[in-house]
Amino acid sequence: MDISHKPETLRSASAYGRIRLRRETVSLIREGKVPKGDVLYACRLAGLIAVKRTPELLPFCHPVGVESAEVQAELLQDCVEVFSTVKGTHKTGYEMEALTAVSVALLTVYDMCKGLDDSMVIEEIKLLEKSGGKSQWSKSLSGLCVKVLSEGAMRELLERELSRLGAVLCEESPQLVVSTVPLELSSVWGISCVVNQKLFTLLPERLKRGVRVGSFRGKPCVEIEADQEVVKAFFESFGGLLGNWADGGAV
Repeated sequence: MDISHKPETLRSASAYGRIRLRRETVSLIREGKVPKGDVLYACRLAGLIAVKRTPELLPFCHPVGVESAEVQAELLQDCVEVFSTVKGTHKTGYEMEALTAVSVALLTVYDMCKGLDDSMVIEEIKLLEKSGGKSQWSKSLSGLCVKVLSEGAMRELLERELSRLGAVLCEESPQLVVSTVPLELSSVWGISCVVNQKLFTLLPERLKRGVRVGSFRGKPCVEIEADQEVVKAFFESFGGLLGNWADGGAV
C-alpha cells in the first residue's frame, strides 16, 4: 500500500479484549500465587512490547512512530479484560498496534495460566475507536457546486478529479473555485504553506509555483500549478479537505 501522498496527522486507536478464566484461576492471580509470576504486570508489559513489534509480526503493516502507548489489565470475577491506546503523528493509523497489544497481552495471560486452567478462552478482541485519519477530517464534496478555471487537458483532469469526489461542476454561483490559471486572490490562507511543503516532499523537481488556497471574488478558491503531476498529487493528498475549505474552514 502506497501512503506516500498522505499527510501526517495526529492519530490514535484504542482496542479491547478479554480472556475467560475459572474463578479459581482468578483467585490465584489476585493472590499472586501463579507460579510464573505477576500475571497482570506481565500482560501489560507484553502488550507494550507488542506495540513496537507490530510491523515485524504483520507483513503488510507500515512501521509507525509511537509517541504514546498505554495497556491496562483489569481482573474481574471470571476474566481478565485488557484495554490499549496507542497514539502518534503519522501518515497511517494505529489500529493494528492497539489490536496487537491486546492480543499479545491476552496470550501472555494464557501462557502463564495454561498449566492451571485448561478452560481459558480468548474472546472479543476488537477496535474501540480510532481518530485522526481521513474519515475524521475530510468532508464530502457531494453536491458541492465547483467552478473550474482551466483549459484543455488540465481542465479535463480537474473536472475528473472533482467529479470523483462527488462535486457538481457549474459556472454560476459556485461554492468553490478551482483553477490552474493565476488569479488575484483577495486573501491567501495559511494552509497554503502546509500544502506546498507536502507537495514539495513528493515532487521537488516539478513544483515551481505550487498551490494557493484563499478567496477569489468572495468565494473559497484553490489555485493549483498547471502541472498534471502536481494536480494529481494535490488531489491525492488534499482532495478530502476541499469540502472543509469550501466552508471557509481554512480562513
